[in-house]
Amino acid sequence: MNRSMCSRLRAVHLARSLLLGAAIATSLTVSCSKASTAAPRVHHATGAVRSLGPGRAYVNIAHDDIPGYMSAMTMSFEPQSPSQLDGIEVGDRIAFDFYETEDARRVLTRVEKRR
Repeated sequence: MNRSMCSRLRAVHLARSLLLGAAIATSLTVSCSKASTAAPRVHHATGAVRSLGPGRAYVNIAHDDIPGYMSAMTMSFEPQSPSQLDGIEVGDRIAFDFYETEDARRVLTRVEKRR
């Protein structure tokens, strides 16, 4: 094999290696940048309704301790639908389930009056 042929073969092998490396890097970048599709963790809690927002867009609840999540405090929660809060009034004791979104909104999935 002459010298020019060896140079061409090296160039071909180098090009293949670079293309393979670029393909692997692209694949890793795409797989690492995918958003998590795991379902959010749902928390179960009880508390007292302190106020309802206009159009029942939110509810302020003085909730009891939520084990493994947070201590008792008063905070706002958004219903999945305002109709979830039908029949709920200020002062009611409630049991509720919710999850927290990536942007820290707390969304109610279940609300029921406690007797």
